[in-house]
Amino acid sequence: MEHSGHDVDHLLKRWRSLADRHGWKVTLLLEVDGLPVLAIENGKPGDRATYLSAGIHGDECAPIWALLQWAENASEAELAQPLLIFPCLNPHGIVGNTRRDQDGIDLNRSFHRGSVRLVSAWKEFLGERQFDFALNLHEDYDATGIYLYELVRGESVGHQLLDCCEELIPREPSNEVEGREFDNGLMMAAGEDVREIIKEDLEDEWPEAIYLCLEHNAHSMTFETPSELGLALRIATQRRFIESVVEMRSKQD
Repeated sequence: MEHSGHDVDHLLKRWRSLADRHGWKVTLLLEVDGLPVLAIENGKPGDRATYLSAGIHGDECAPIWALLQWAENASEAELAQPLLIFPCLNPHGIVGNTRRDQDGIDLNRSFHRGSVRLVSAWKEFLGERQFDFALNLHEDYDATGIYLYELVRGESVGHQLLDCCEELIPREPSNEVEGREFDNGLMMAAGEDVREIIKEDLEDEWPEAIYLCLEHNAHSMTFETPSELGLALRIATQRRFIESVVEMRSKQD
């Protein structure tokens, strides 16, 4: 790339160009220090779209470029699926290479707090929408391999998705991440009682993925790449994950 991994202006310029080319709707959720937070969609609010978001932690820059690269190179069939994309939820954090937003808040622990400006605007925009899949793209400075949190009412597909990505970056070898037990790179809550499982584990922190599962009926997945590896490799791996989920959904439709 000829730009910084934290160049939000360049990122959003390419997203606007892509949206114009395809006739997608671009909505401004709010502005943060003059930086826009955008929602981009190719369908109608009533569609059961695939939800994709990146950039909620500003020190995790590979996902924002992977999401853009995927969208710029996806096939017509892939882009015909209903999509709702948040290309950069924390532009202030990306520019400053910091996890938190302009108010010092970790947004990904705050989706139960209506007083947070982004969360309030995001909830108002989503309304009553329901999603089949929700992809939340992240990175981890302490990890050495890829891993996945999966929340699903039906059957888990987490290991299948990790299989698709591990030829680029191997799975996280640890069986515990942030105090949670993992099975070969996967932590999941699955089955009809997934809501009860999640609620038992919640404290005063609500990540985006959990809110989407509980309130918007999403098969919710948080994918993580290790931040200390090369940027191009991390972008390629994040992109492979997106491609794998979109391909999986196309086979289900």
